[in-house]
Formats: sequence, structure tokens, C-alpha cells
Amino acid sequence: MKEQPLVSIIIPTYNRAHLIGETLDSVLAQTYQNWECVIVDDGSTDNIENVIEDYSYGDNRFRYYPRPAEHLPGGNGARNFGLKKAEGDYIIFFDSDDLMTPNHLTVKINALLNSTCDYVIAKTKFFDSLDPWAERMYDGVRKGITAEGFIMQQQSWLTPDACIKIELAKSVCFKEDITSGQEFNYFSKLVLKSINAIFIEEYVTLRRVHEDSIRATLPSRDSVMVSAYTSCWLTYEDIKKEASSQIRKGLLMRCVEIRYKCPKSEFSYTSALAKAIFKEFGAWPGISFLCMKFFNRNFGKGYYFRRVLAKANEKEGITAVN
Repeated sequence: MKEQPLVSIIIPTYNRAHLIGETLDSVLAQTYQNWECVIVDDGSTDNIENVIEDYSYGDNRFRYYPRPAEHLPGGNGARNFGLKKAEGDYIIFFDSDDLMTPNHLTVKINALLNSTCDYVIAKTKFFDSLDPWAERMYDGVRKGITAEGFIMQQQSWLTPDACIKIELAKSVCFKEDITSGQEFNYFSKLVLKSINAIFIEEYVTLRRVHEDSIRATLPSRDSVMVSAYTSCWLTYEDIKKEASSQIRKGLLMRCVEIRYKCPKSEFSYTSALAKAIFKEFGAWPGISFLCMKFFNRNFGKGYYFRRVLAKANEKEGITAVN
């Protein structure tokens, strides 16, 4: 292992000319200096290219690329293209409106060099709003990272928290055709490949919350739940060959729970979900789900369905995802 490994910081951006300068300044201020910053523009219509050129002209560690047409529009396609261009030993995915503390890279690289782990997870603090959820988010990670724990959402972290060996980071990719829950999808695939990770009890990212963030633009609670359902189902599809029975069933139970909570919402993949329930749980859970969907028989707003699932999984100790 090199004493000073190169860290590739991948930043997708879209119309952030008014904010990205602060982000790039925070990269320049790093106490650890062996880095490259790969900035991928997702079709901005402001003057962001000129802003970034001012940085790359003075420091060739900043590299600017427009997202090519072979990658779908959105941050996912931009990150995947950034992965192709990255030349470092480690990868950090960062956002174009967040800030690194000056010791962000030092903290992560020191932890990696002093261990044999494949990635580290540090912490993020929201610097322009109070978010008690963010303070509690890392409780599960402190107990030790597991594939089941992350995928069944008993453990969580944010995308900029991770610093990953490049071989592992490139072994999976972001799903380009989803707009919400893409980080969950990416890291679900990653933890199935490796849970050899360390949690660092230190805040090294400062996150901005503003009105045009993806979550803020979702019009209603039901829309958020539908997006969560879609991410959950597509993740099941992506990992079902590698995941344990417990993980597969947990994801399906989460899909069903969301549908029960939002009975008036329109959900996709109904037929495929029903087939998966029959396959994973057996006949009675499958039949009760179909009755709920197609004959408006909710069996006590889903309580019957939950009891059937609980009985089907009693021996395995599987519970719904929280």
C-alpha cells in the first residue's frame, strides 16, 4: 500500500454555479493533498463550466467532464461516468453543494492505512438546519456493519460518508433509471460484496439542505413512499441472486408494508411482486396479497397478511424492514 494513496473525489453537478465554489474551496483546504477531483456536469444551463475552469486552470487536480450521452441524465449517470474516469486508489462520492471539513481526507485515509478494511464510514452534519434524525442515523452502524443490517435499514449512512477501495467501488454501479433511493441501491449491492469496513466516530462532511433538494421536491408523503417502494423493489431485483433468504424476504415485506400504508397510491411492478411473494413465502401469503390488490380485501388493513408472513417466517426470525 502506498504511503500517500491517491483519493478520487467524484462530484456530479447540475446548475450549482452559485454553490460549487464553496465545495471546491473545501477540497482545496484539505490537510491531505494527494487527491484528484472529478467533476461531472449533468447538463447544466448556468455558467458552472466557467466556474470550474477557474479552479482547474490553477490546479490540474480538478478535472471537468460533461456527462456523455451513453449515461442517462441524473446524478447516477454522472457518478458512473466519474467512476470510469477516476484514477485513484480510493473513491469518495461527494455532492456539489456540501462541504468537507479540512481533515475529511486525513481522517479517512489514516483509518484505511491503519487497517485492512475495504472502506470506512465517517459522519455528516447538517450545517444549515437541525435534524435530530441525522444524529440518530449512525446508531446501528456503531454496532458493526452487516449486509442484513444495512439492506433491512437497521443501519444507515450518507453517500459522502464512505471512502472505498477503487476495486470495490467499481465492482458495482449506480442504477441510472431511478431518481430516489439510488444510494440505498448502490450500497446494498456493495455490502453484499464486502462488510470489511470501519466506522469513524467523527463528523467530516457538512451537508446543506435547501428547497430544491430531491426530497424537498417530492410533492407528498405518498410520493416519498412510492419512491421508497420502487427503490426497494428494484434493489430486490438487483440482489436476489446474491442475497440471503432473510434479506430477500425482508425487502418484499417492506414493499408490501408500503403498499398497505398508501392504499390510494399507484404502484408499479404488481405482477412481479406477487410472483416473488409466492416464490419466497409460499401460497397463503401470495393469495392474501392478490386478494388485497385485486379484490379490495384488505384482511383487516393488512393485519391478516402480516400474521401469515409472521407464521411463514417464524422459524427464520424474519421481520419487516423498519
